[in-house]
Amino acid sequence: MKSKLTIFLLFFLFLRSVNAQNAHFWNGIEDFDGPTNENPILAAQIDFYFDKLVAPLPDSITLEISRLIERTESNTDLRDFILWHLLEKYRHPEYMSQDQVFVWLYDNYFTQLEIRDLNANNFALIREKAERLRRLALLNPAPDFSLTTKNGETIDLQSVGSEYTVMLFYDHDCEVCQQELLDMDSLCATHPEIKALKIDMNDNAEGLEDLYDLYDIETTPLIYVLDKDKRIIAKKIQAKQIPLIL
Repeated sequence: MKSKLTIFLLFFLFLRSVNAQNAHFWNGIEDFDGPTNENPILAAQIDFYFDKLVAPLPDSITLEISRLIERTESNTDLRDFILWHLLEKYRHPEYMSQDQVFVWLYDNYFTQLEIRDLNANNFALIREKAERLRRLALLNPAPDFSLTTKNGETIDLQSVGSEYTVMLFYDHDCEVCQQELLDMDSLCATHPEIKALKIDMNDNAEGLEDLYDLYDIETTPLIYVLDKDKRIIAKKIQAKQIPLIL
């Protein structure tokens, strides 16, 4: 009991310390008059705050973004620098659920404000990315697809009957992908409840091009983990991390 109480008190003191840092971190930001075109110091400050002082959960991140933007709304150059930096930051976030911060930024700012350097072309790209990420949010159903490889093999998502389905999008010329393929084989050998769909994006298979948009494939290897109902329960992780979430 004593050890549990000690742990609780230490955790409580840690939270108080973090909250105290958060409360004063942006003091004086309203009076910022530095450059906002390229400012690596300001960019590093934003990254430190959201990486180290904010819980890595979308709700926590978006709450802190709202507070920061409120404090900088009178300085539109600064506000826009922050918004662009955060949009790029959460385009490829560290944690898989944080991509919904990108969607939130699009919904709440990029569709609502006149933002510096936002034009019709880049707005269309942002919108397309946001809608893909919205569709691929955790617990959403995975987009259905069917394709035929150059070897005549048919890959159909809905035909897979298993407790878990893991889709690995890879390129056969990629060394990192080859390691993921080996790790996936080992995983399936020890977890019979998992069925793997390994899709070579360099295969020239019929229907392959549609997958780039359906699954937001910008780089390989790329993994999605689905439950028995084909809902997305994890994404953009490594094969060796999959047992941690099952």
